[in-house]
Amino acid sequence: MAAVPVLVFSDFTCPFCHVTEAALRRLEAEGLAAPRYAAFELYPADTALPAAPSADDWAAARPLAEELGVGMEMPPAVPRTRKAHEAAKLAAEKGVGWEMREAIFAAYFRDGRDVGRIDVLVELAAALGLDATETKVVLDVDSLSGAVAADEALARRLGIAAVPALIVGGGADAELLTGAQAYDDLRALLQRK
Repeated sequence: MAAVPVLVFSDFTCPFCHVTEAALRRLEAEGLAAPRYAAFELYPADTALPAAPSADDWAAARPLAEELGVGMEMPPAVPRTRKAHEAAKLAAEKGVGWEMREAIFAAYFRDGRDVGRIDVLVELAAALGLDATETKVVLDVDSLSGAVAADEALARRLGIAAVPALIVGGGADAELLTGAQAYDDLRALLQRK
């Protein structure tokens, strides 16, 4: 059985995205899923940031996180994520995409760091072996901002307005799933494809 392609629209400040991506990484390791990640900013520059993360969302996502062994604490604030998405795209180009995604999620949900800050993202990238100077320059000059905007334009064309959103499979067989996805549910769906 070939791994099923999964296009994942996700944001780094969404606890449901965090647990869904963790489930997908496990399914990828099992050879069932072939995820590809697309940026989706929950709070782009033209929208107001919430005063604090949603305690209800965090509480709802926590059981899924515990089931997957994912550490998750309530972060102190909600940052903008455009630069985090750019950093993730750079890391993917360099072959450490999922490692960077995990590092960004951990920095935010475990350590409470502002993953919208370039200095934080450069530190995370350097810890993965990426060149810190190159990373800083790429983020400073917005060289991957167009790629993030293209992902968000695709989401709009597909009618995606919330994350996580997964397009599972390809062609006429593809299914759109929205909201947090438990590991067992995703596994069962992938095995049916």
